[in-house]
Amino acid sequence: MDELPAGAQPHPIDRTNVRGAAVAIFSGACAVYLIRACEMLLAPLLVSVLLAYALEPGVALLTRGRLPRALAVVVVYVMVIAGCVGAGLLAQRQVVAFVDALPATIEEIRAAVVRARDQARPSHAHGPIENLQRAATDLEAAIDASTPAASVPVARLTVVKPPFDMRGFLAAASGAIAAVTAQLIAIAILTLLLLFGGEALKRKLIAIAGPRAQKKVTHDVIKAIDRQIERYLVARVLISVLVAAGTWVGIWLLGVRQPLVLGAIAGVLNVMPFIGPAAAVAIIAGVAFLQFHTVEMTAAAAGAAGLVAALEGNLISPWLTSRAGELNTVAVFVSVLFWGWMWDVWGLVLAIPIMVAVKAAADHIEPLQPLGELLGR
Repeated sequence: MDELPAGAQPHPIDRTNVRGAAVAIFSGACAVYLIRACEMLLAPLLVSVLLAYALEPGVALLTRGRLPRALAVVVVYVMVIAGCVGAGLLAQRQVVAFVDALPATIEEIRAAVVRARDQARPSHAHGPIENLQRAATDLEAAIDASTPAASVPVARLTVVKPPFDMRGFLAAASGAIAAVTAQLIAIAILTLLLLFGGEALKRKLIAIAGPRAQKKVTHDVIKAIDRQIERYLVARVLISVLVAAGTWVGIWLLGVRQPLVLGAIAGVLNVMPFIGPAAAVAIIAGVAFLQFHTVEMTAAAAGAAGLVAALEGNLISPWLTSRAGELNTVAVFVSVLFWGWMWDVWGLVLAIPIMVAVKAAADHIEPLQPLGELLGR
């Protein structure tokens, strides 16, 4: 162990720095807890802001055609609602077809299993698995034979499993659907309000920023966030279109019914990282199984959709989103993990836009520029 030289004094611990670090850690933990607890308020608000950014180019295009902004907002909003209703009807058609074909599919599976069992020929040669099972059975019988019988009869406890409570399940599902519906209605109303008064709100934020220098910084931050969010949304739309087109071509070549609808569903679900592509592959596999009733064609359809999702997730999406948002791929991945843990599905949708906004703000605020450098490419 090294000893201090004679007459040397140990460096005193800077208690101010220790106290400041402790306060910073505690404040960060409290902030994370509050953000996680306020999911029901913050997530719909941020989704509304993101949708307002997505619809703003359409509104701006109509206003450049000398249409009043209020009327342009209404026209764009009606078009979006009509598109959502049409997509919902197409999805409903798929669900109804799936439910209608389910009983016949189950009967065909049972018949195929019975035929395979009847046609199977018993083999006299036992494989290693059968020999291992026989050895385990003989060993258990030997242990039971060597164990003395109990003189006192032991009462056996029979566990009766309660039947499945369909009424409780439907009640819980109805509550979840009602909560999601309320959130969607709130998002729709708030998005409309932001489209009507978003520009005025930005001007008010700049006006109350303080001195002239602070107003300039606020203006630059808002413009940078606008630009980066718009670039990210363009990249996101392009990715969804590529996924929809690739999935459509892949399952169309295999002869799956309604490939255009299934491709559109895959493109829409791709907005949610990880969960969305997996759900799309599962839906396409289910539709293919109902149509072909064979494991080979089902695996082929799921493989085609999975290949498109893998190419998108590992090559296209990291490259386009990192270039559009000026984020490195590590920051994108960590952001998805963190916000997915914080807000589940909402977090997966909002993860990258939040980090894009943080990066844009950090680049124009001097104390936060090291953070912007860390997140950048």
